[in-house]
Amino acid sequence: MHLKDQGFKFCISPDKRQGQWLHPIVFKVMHPDWTDVTEWPTEKLVAYLMPEPQQQVLFAA
Repeated sequence: MHLKDQGFKFCISPDKRQGQWLHPIVFKVMHPDWTDVTEWPTEKLVAYLMPEPQQQVLFAA
């Protein structure tokens, strides 16, 4: 059985450097500032994790 089927949520840390499956209680109590991306479509997740277009120019330099 998959963690999602057991009620876990895949969450991303505020600094967007960590992602992990969290039990709902752990998410609520210990990581309330993390973002639950469990149900997000791939396109939305990529847009969330990637730098803004204006910042991409700075990274290319």
